[in-house]
Amino acid sequence: MCYRSAMQQDALFSPLDRLMLSVSLALLSIAPQGSFAQDPAPAAPTAQASQSAPADPKTLMLQAAKLNGLTGDDVKPWHLKATWTRLDPDGKTTDQGTYEEWWVSPTKYKRTFTGNTLSVSEYGSEKGEMRTGEGQVLSTLLLNAQHDLAEPLPAVQTIQDEDFSIKEIDSNGAKLSCLSLAPQAYPGYTYCTDAGQSILRVSVCAAESTQILHNRILRFQGHFIAGDLKIVHSGKTALTAHVVSIERLGTVNDADLTPPSDAVLEPRVVQIDGGVVGGMVLKKVAPEFPQPAKDMHVGGVVVLKAIINKEGHIRDLHVVKGPKILQDAALDAVRQWEYRPYLLNGEPVEVMTTINVVFALGN
Repeated sequence: MCYRSAMQQDALFSPLDRLMLSVSLALLSIAPQGSFAQDPAPAAPTAQASQSAPADPKTLMLQAAKLNGLTGDDVKPWHLKATWTRLDPDGKTTDQGTYEEWWVSPTKYKRTFTGNTLSVSEYGSEKGEMRTGEGQVLSTLLLNAQHDLAEPLPAVQTIQDEDFSIKEIDSNGAKLSCLSLAPQAYPGYTYCTDAGQSILRVSVCAAESTQILHNRILRFQGHFIAGDLKIVHSGKTALTAHVVSIERLGTVNDADLTPPSDAVLEPRVVQIDGGVVGGMVLKKVAPEFPQPAKDMHVGGVVVLKAIINKEGHIRDLHVVKGPKILQDAALDAVRQWEYRPYLLNGEPVEVMTTINVVFALGN
């Protein structure tokens, strides 16, 4: 295949040196954006960067959806490579690796995610998404990073069907338009764009106290993507991603994008923290404290691993650890729990998580 690089010639916005965004968007600090150059060989871009953004929230969202990301109808096949680093709340690296994607169309692509203990490949096909790497669940952080690089805004049909509110924010001289998607099905999603150019700078999921910061903006085929991402959860940086290269595919080799024989078609399962799941509970049945355990003064915590389906029901449940005499009671109770469906970019997905069931003596 013959590639033509665009990364070295696409110009960059100045970094977002400081950005603090509360869930309520009460405080936002970003560095003013810099200038940028045209694509090295531009095919008529969808809009010029100097174009003023419309004042109507829905019109602004539609324009932003067309300008940001890499999956528009006018985008030619591309190949992107990025590195990522996952951090714990103390800022220490817990894992790092690469994400790579070859994209031709919504039904023809290949993505690879590699890390210290991770190796997963996903393929687009007419049947749906297929994957290799059995038993390995991609974290929601990695999936959020992939989506915010390639397809960071809701689908055009979703935007057309819903209403938005808008709040103008002036931070360190940078003006942003923050638009909130507020129908019943999609609460808590907000997108902040540069007020003059409809370029996405921040996306927010208030329900999870998560913000994704778009830094070092790149222009590619008349569209804009983040050259650097920072995912902040509860005020702590949880993952960073850096685009190493992005280039047009001069030639598409179908064999490279064809799912291998061991690829399987299965629901996407994302891994999320137990604390997030705790806020999604709609029905919670308290466990019955086994009388033999009370008589023996045995209490403690039973840790369960669960898969919750797209409808919010427990699909799979098993014990990770905990006093054996309490395990059956914990399983019996949690099997009856019901959850609000977990949304990834507005679409319900299955999730894998841990659930702690506490048996306290004296209660």
